[in-house]
Amino acid sequence: MVKVTVTENEARYLKLIYRKQVEDGSLVGTTDLAKWLRVRPATATEVIQNLSRKNMLKYRPYHGVELTGKGIREARKLLRKHRILERLFFDFLKYDVRRSCAEASKIDYHASMDFINDICRAYGHPDQCPCQKTIFSDPLCEKRR
Repeated sequence: MVKVTVTENEARYLKLIYRKQVEDGSLVGTTDLAKWLRVRPATATEVIQNLSRKNMLKYRPYHGVELTGKGIREARKLLRKHRILERLFFDFLKYDVRRSCAEASKIDYHASMDFINDICRAYGHPDQCPCQKTIFSDPLCEKRR
């Protein structure tokens, strides 16, 4: 089985779509994504089409996007990294919530899951980030408790 990887830019879209669609219960359209990410609608459409080809989401022009099961799993992995890093910056470095999020956004894509799981174990497997959002579990982290 070939592992499909997402680019750093595609990861930004997946995280945002997950937050809006799953956590906020909002419909997500290309115009909305372009506005939120400060890109041209054509740019947002191109990234959405790439994610659709990777079976991460379903895209219907003029009707918006919907994450697939595969897209949800990938978004949760990405958000786990982000939220664990937020926890580290907030708790250890004493950054405020906004700065913790901003700094986590700069490096979350590049952090390995081993690194993230080490932080998670060090913090006793937290279940919420400083923004009160769910930190998703990782079976590999759980097994090594």
